[in-house]
Amino acid sequence: MRFNERKALIINTLKKQQILSFPELELLLSVSPTTIRRDLTALEKEGILSRFHGGIKKNNGIIEQSMSKKQSLNIEAKKKIGKIAASLIHPNELIFIGSGSTTYYMINYIKDTSITVITNGIPHAEALNAKNIRAFLLCGFLKDKTRSVVGKETNKLIESYHFDQVFSSANGMNADFDILSTDEYEHNIKKSAVSRGKVSYIMIDSSKFNKTAMYTLPRNKDTYIITESLTEELKKIKNVITPSEKETKKKVN
Repeated sequence: MRFNERKALIINTLKKQQILSFPELELLLSVSPTTIRRDLTALEKEGILSRFHGGIKKNNGIIEQSMSKKQSLNIEAKKKIGKIAASLIHPNELIFIGSGSTTYYMINYIKDTSITVITNGIPHAEALNAKNIRAFLLCGFLKDKTRSVVGKETNKLIESYHFDQVFSSANGMNADFDILSTDEYEHNIKKSAVSRGKVSYIMIDSSKFNKTAMYTLPRNKDTYIITESLTEELKKIKNVITPSEKETKKKVN
């Protein structure tokens, strides 16, 4: 049985039962444990599944994509979200803008040059500098795929600030609207930034709702969701901001 055949068999089985133990995988595939581990590593990188002690579980398809790829997806939705986010900025504020394509689109709509921005996104720092907005690019390890800097030193720097506002993107949101990340480093960046902001905004388009991922950050009372449209699920929670004023469940002063 070839890899693509094993892959299809694993995916189809996970659709039926969501979780598979390693003994079940051995019976299902009839290959060596080494081959199974190699297959699972490849499928986990694709975002198809997550491994845990004793087995695997189905993912809903969150995959970490390159910055250039993300910039080409859901452009109109991201522009709407970015425009809302930029309108929330006040003069002379110290704000954090996290890496990601949605936060990147926000920069085009920022008009106030009196603010100071802390960011871990390299394209973000470049775009802010081009608009004559004072920007500080955090130091850390370079993640070339997402064009961001991350790591323990990056988190320490973030935790030394008190932000007026925090703007962050997310890989997805689960059914409870917790903030999801596929990467531990990016997860820690979001966690540190949100903890240091007076108010935080998670900028996320509706294509990323109802997902699952390994790293989860629950929202607190000072965390708002900015998205392009109000779904039926979003109507059930507070702190949601959309383009339509009628759809905004709570305005931010």
